Amino acid sequence: MHTMKDKRWFTAEIRPLLDTMYRIAYTLLNNDADAQDAAQAAMEQAYISLDRLKDRTKFRPWLLRILKNECYGMLRQRKHTVSLDELPEQGEEPFDSLDLKSAFCALSPESRLCITLYYFEGYSISEIAAILNEPEGTVKSRLSRARKSMRHMLSDEEVSHAE
Repeated sequence: MHTMKDKRWFTAEIRPLLDTMYRIAYTLLNNDADAQDAAQAAMEQAYISLDRLKDRTKFRPWLLRILKNECYGMLRQRKHTVSLDELPEQGEEPFDSLDLKSAFCALSPESRLCITLYYFEGYSISEIAAILNEPEGTVKSRLSRARKSMRHMLSDEEVSHAE
């Protein structure tokens, strides 16, 4: 069982990360309620597993890894169900108007997560690698491919508007 000192430390460490946790979860899940649920579940799991964290200076990447795993678990469960609201109307294009948001949403969840951590949350490549528990080269590649893909999608949209 955790001591009162552990509870205070955990609360002090997690409080500044709440907005970041929500944004990361929303980036992966693209749903407000699911993002809140994932953040809550990750906090609970982190608190329960706090005694497994050997180096408390690595709390942030450890917590965000738990959150990422929670989100991916939710995505795996989602694959088995499709909401009728998500199905396009017959003859409807998936993206009527491709803008920055839709280009971002078209990326893989892993790429969206890297973009969010790097550009919106301000993490360095090495910090992202620690959070994702992946090599720095993988993070760099994902960022590069995501930027290239978004540039391509956005330039295609500009060309189709010009015609």
